[in-house]
Amino acid sequence: MHAQHIIAFMQTDQVRNCKQTKFDVCAKMQVMDEAQKKTVDFIQRAMEKTGLDATNLARSSKVAPSTLTRLLNGTAATTLSARTILKIADFAGIPSPLSENGRIASKAVPVYGYVGAGEKVVPPEDCGQIDITDAPMWSEEGTSAVIVKGDSMFPAYWAGDIVFFDADRRMSPEDCLFMECVVYLRTGEAYIKQIQMGRRSGEFVLSSYNAPPIIDADIDWASPITFVDRRNRKR
Repeated sequence: MHAQHIIAFMQTDQVRNCKQTKFDVCAKMQVMDEAQKKTVDFIQRAMEKTGLDATNLARSSKVAPSTLTRLLNGTAATTLSARTILKIADFAGIPSPLSENGRIASKAVPVYGYVGAGEKVVPPEDCGQIDITDAPMWSEEGTSAVIVKGDSMFPAYWAGDIVFFDADRRMSPEDCLFMECVVYLRTGEAYIKQIQMGRRSGEFVLSSYNAPPIIDADIDWASPITFVDRRNRKR
């Protein structure tokens, strides 16, 4: 085969592959067309409301900038997650496209009583469910809630805040160092505190923002806080 024929064959193959790639992209976009359009419209409204470009809107909303730029330039393989949309809606102060009649879709999760943030709180022995509350639809299975008592974790947590955590994810204190957690002690108390290493191996300190630390805490288990509902806080 002559060199010219080989080059022509290679060019034809490249064109064929390029056309196939474009077809695949178009097929994906057609499947997601409606969802993508709604999400792009939502992002553009958030940009207009805040006066920020996509990169700075993402950073201000605690979202990876590439998440928005890929969506806006049409190279995203999927639309935004519910969690990302809610973060942006909350920062921009605009309705979420996930909301229905002004109400964001949610699911009911159990409330397992109170945790102390200053006050000493001893849950009932069975640690049974006392109520239910709404959590975002994007929350993981096992999500549960407790209600804060006291103010030693102010300004991050106030009395009345509903704190969400994964009740199925009971971790050792070594795995929760420097995290703010729902903490259950072997002596029966339950707290919301930051866990730090104690003076010796196997000893831990529970720290607050506005109260003396609890030294040598005998921790049964802990679970990192995932998010907080501040609508019911007591001022």
